[in-house]
Amino acid sequence: MNLKGLISESMVALGDILLGLGLIVCLYGEARFLAVARNRSDFWFFGCLFLPFVDYLFLLLNFRIAVKPFVLTLLGLMLVVLSG
Repeated sequence: MNLKGLISESMVALGDILLGLGLIVCLYGEARFLAVARNRSDFWFFGCLFLPFVDYLFLLLNFRIAVKPFVLTLLGLMLVVLSG
């Protein structure tokens, strides 16, 4: 096998690892965000889970407690984008 093929295979493996890591981090951040919403009330939990844009409203109204899980979700999404 030549050097070019070896580099190509290692880059594919690196992309796969970044994709998997990004998905795990994104899902963990989303689970933490839903846990924060659940601690607030059932309305916020089910709203964030099923209705679009309610999570952004929850983030704006509860910025201090919801920013860390939200940033974690964004970091996971950035890893997924970088893997591609």
